[in-house]
Amino acid sequence: MAAIAPDLLSIVSGGLTELADIARFRSVCTTWRDAGEDAAAFPPQQPPWLLLPSSPSPLFFCPPEDRLYPNLRLPVPNPQANRRRGRRLYASPHGWTLAIDPTGLAASLLHPFTGAFRPLPPLPAYFAETDDLAWDLSPFAVMASCGERGVLVCSLDPPADSWVPIPAMADYSVSSIDYAAGDFFVFEEDACRATVVDAITKDITAVIPPPPVELPTEARMVVAGDELFVLTKPKWMYVFDDDVDFSKAFCVNHRSPNPAWQSLTSIGDRAVFVDSIHGFTIGTAGFRNLERNTVYSVTTKEMNRSSNVKYSISAFNLETRTAKKLACRLDGLEMAQRGGKASWIIPSLKEA
Repeated sequence: MAAIAPDLLSIVSGGLTELADIARFRSVCTTWRDAGEDAAAFPPQQPPWLLLPSSPSPLFFCPPEDRLYPNLRLPVPNPQANRRRGRRLYASPHGWTLAIDPTGLAASLLHPFTGAFRPLPPLPAYFAETDDLAWDLSPFAVMASCGERGVLVCSLDPPADSWVPIPAMADYSVSSIDYAAGDFFVFEEDACRATVVDAITKDITAVIPPPPVELPTEARMVVAGDELFVLTKPKWMYVFDDDVDFSKAFCVNHRSPNPAWQSLTSIGDRAVFVDSIHGFTIGTAGFRNLERNTVYSVTTKEMNRSSNVKYSISAFNLETRTAKKLACRLDGLEMAQRGGKASWIIPSLKEA
């Protein structure tokens, strides 16, 4: 294997598109590892994976490979610190996970693809009361919220020794937080309202009123450059089917001085990924089995008379308004549930 010319090995490694293939290539021997250094340092954008909060260890589902990976490179938790319940994990599309010890509420950032670890100050005691956590991170700070308790921020650069509330958002009931291009986007599902917060100053720079929807509604916010998307479905639809896909979609330019919602029927050569924590878009060009103009969402269904759950992935075409369940390894697979939420994460070898 090592006798292959280094320049040929570099050409081969440069054609690899997925992190799993790059890792396998570099594991052959030292020569192959060196030849794949550039591929590992500058891999192409990856399609999202799913973090599944299974037990006894979290699982990562790679849709292109239709494969489940246990733990990846997550640091093993201290069994004494987690003796009552396993830590809860919440993914960010930026490649990190937020880990919370439900006993002492110690918090940390874990990077499952590199093994990096960044400690955070313990969260307030009320974070132990629910799994309805919203969070995301910028290069400088972590923002988190829990139910109707407002919004907290913890500085990463420089590192802070405590979480600080944002007074102007003390009465917010937050359902999701997303970071993109210098701003945090805080969404309140009950009011269908989005608030834009400068990631450095923590000042509120815009409040986007709700689109024309019937409340109460189940809603998800998606950050897509200068646009915000809101996907909704009336909660009464669960009377007929608890697995109904989003029935309405809206978009707005959040940088406009007078933002006005429009009906959303096409996002072109992009795909939307939503879960109960985040919403984001990626381009579909070059990705196999990834459909354009489509919303991908994950459903968690608890099994009767059991602590097990089933996960499924739905693909909803915005133009045709048709949905389908993706045929994959998750179909029919039951797994034990632990604290946390099924959430999308984009694989990355970068930690910045």
